[in-house]
Amino acid sequence: MQRLRWPGDAEYEMEKLARLLFLVVLWAVSVTAQLPPDNRCYLDSGGSGETFFVSEDAPVGSLIGILHILGDPSLGVGNIELHLQEIDSPLRIVPGTKNLTLTRRLDKEGVDGPSSVFVSVICERKRTSDPGFVIPVNIRVTDVNDNTPQFINAPYILNISEVTVVGTRVLQGVKAIDADQQGPFSTVHYSVLPGPHSDYFIFVNPLEGTLLLRRPLDYETLSNFTLTIRAQDQGSPPRYSDAVIYVYVIDADDQNPKFFDERYTAELPIVPLQGTRLKVLPREIAAYDQDVGINAPIYYTFNSATQDYRFFEIDRSSGHVILQRTVPDDELLQPTTLVVRATQYDNPDRYALATLTVSRPGVVAGDLMFIQKHFSASVLENVPLGSVLLTAVTNKPRDRRVRFWLEDPTHSGTFSITQSGDLVLRRALDYETLDNYQLKVHATDGRTNDTAQLEVSVLNVNDWDPRFRYPQYEFFISDLDVQPGDVVGIVEAADGDRGDTITLSLKGPDARVFSINDRGEISIQDISKLNSSSAHFVAVARDSGIPPREASVPVTVFFPEALVRAQGAWSPGGTGFLLMAIFGTLLALLALIIFALVLYIYKQPCSSGYTSLITVKRRKAATKAAGYAASEIQHKKLPPGSADKVENPVFGDSETATVRVGGRSATSKVAPAPPTVPSPPVPPSDSTRGIGWPAGSIPRRVKKLSWDDEAAAPQIPKTELDPDVSVTPITGEQDSEQANLTVYF
Repeated sequence: MQRLRWPGDAEYEMEKLARLLFLVVLWAVSVTAQLPPDNRCYLDSGGSGETFFVSEDAPVGSLIGILHILGDPSLGVGNIELHLQEIDSPLRIVPGTKNLTLTRRLDKEGVDGPSSVFVSVICERKRTSDPGFVIPVNIRVTDVNDNTPQFINAPYILNISEVTVVGTRVLQGVKAIDADQQGPFSTVHYSVLPGPHSDYFIFVNPLEGTLLLRRPLDYETLSNFTLTIRAQDQGSPPRYSDAVIYVYVIDADDQNPKFFDERYTAELPIVPLQGTRLKVLPREIAAYDQDVGINAPIYYTFNSATQDYRFFEIDRSSGHVILQRTVPDDELLQPTTLVVRATQYDNPDRYALATLTVSRPGVVAGDLMFIQKHFSASVLENVPLGSVLLTAVTNKPRDRRVRFWLEDPTHSGTFSITQSGDLVLRRALDYETLDNYQLKVHATDGRTNDTAQLEVSVLNVNDWDPRFRYPQYEFFISDLDVQPGDVVGIVEAADGDRGDTITLSLKGPDARVFSINDRGEISIQDISKLNSSSAHFVAVARDSGIPPREASVPVTVFFPEALVRAQGAWSPGGTGFLLMAIFGTLLALLALIIFALVLYIYKQPCSSGYTSLITVKRRKAATKAAGYAASEIQHKKLPPGSADKVENPVFGDSETATVRVGGRSATSKVAPAPPTVPSPPVPPSDSTRGIGWPAGSIPRRVKKLSWDDEAAAPQIPKTELDPDVSVTPITGEQDSEQANLTVYF
């Protein structure tokens, strides 16, 4: 029967309260389901972090970027709050906003500021107890052209000889570094700035600081000057810096001495006695070295030894002209011209010529005539065009009416003569084409004429390199019977310089195998040094000129493989054969040592005490083997250390047995057949006792053991004693002398 519930009943009130609570919860759930999700502090892109790019030249206080975080960070009325986790960050969040601003300078190179920034923004939801969200923000700094190239070790000093050949690389140490990030902002371009002497040098490559000589230098014209160079990057606009190169030209001996005057005159004294010094006009004879930086000392001599020179001598140091002997009244009636030579002490090839005309006082010159009927000069074939080769001097050197002309039908245009009698070179000379020129020079003063012979001898200069007929040579050897002295090939070389002889030689890794003579024949010298089927070397031709010149050509000789194997490095007498012989000797010596050690180990156990010990143990083993099979004793594992005494001795027909003693092996002789095992066993002292296994000497790893002792011990039953060690006697009678013990593993 159901109980009635009335208001005021406790159970009734509890049920009513539970229903009310259920309705409230149901209402709360429905209301919550209708509310939108709380996505505050999420990134509107759905990502997990923010990345901003900022230029390294951004000023302090500039806006880096706006955080794309959902929510309102406004002060007081916002529903989120943003702040940075880092305290010393170069960034800050403007309060009440999502703006990131810069508080310190940034620098892509990391010198004046950080090159990258990584911060964590903490976003907290207001009016909730939820923990704050951590949003990583990465600030990447981009490079700008804010650094200027800087020269290293500037300014530069260049000391250069005036005879440096045009095209020579004279300075390779110019270098400028730009601190900007690698790229166009740090790529340096070098150039020579326009200036008074900028045409002397140029950079080989604008991207490399190597300076090249463009024009010949002359110490006497320009001894030192400055050069301005520029290093500029490839930014827009570019940045650059300038540096100065101080160029000092070093004087070289490239100039001949020079007289202060080209022509001198003097009059004989009224009484021309020996030892009298002539008074020379317009000044005393003197010359100087045109290489001012060298200023070599000069000595003076006469340049000829004709008949008139016998009356005069010149002081070697001062240039004073003195009468060597008294001049008779019937001599030197006509003016005579002497050629004076000024020569450098340190280089006889550097000299200058001048003329000294000596006349008697009151004597008027008569008919025009040359002071010599034959003028000669020897010049190098590379003498520059425009050079004065010799001077045809007349007895009227100061008469402006005198005119000269050449008679040169064969060599028209090679020479010319000035109105002062100087023979000038107009076309290049070549010793190999023509080494001697014969000319005639005519002179007239309008009233009388005269003629003289001119001879120009050309001296050879080594201006040709030796040349081979082919750019490379290859020779193939097919004969296996090659002997020293056999010719494998011929190389041909020639020289364009007339009279030069050529010397041939061989160089290279395989040159020692061959030899070469002056005819170019390459022959075998030592075939044992050949270690490959192809030999590579270089043939060198050297001429006899001064200075000598050389040329080379590669040569390859191919040999059969069979010849290389038979006559190569491993043949008798070869390097490889010698090494093999040494190695074989060492191996033989090592084998002898090993044999001696084995012999020593073999003889060591044969001492009386040790031999008797092994004999006793073998006898005990034979006796215990028979008793062991009859008593059905369970075999046990060997005790520790028993393997150091005797391990699995095999008694068979072998003449030797291996016994392991103290961790080492020794080999000893045993009898060809074991002794007969009597029944019953005799005492151990009996020498005829049988052979048996020692107690506990059979390891458990032995799978099966059997022996033929049926005849010697017929009472031993056929049985299996241990599942791990099976003892199975073999049926059939055998002679005890042929009993063998066999161990199966």
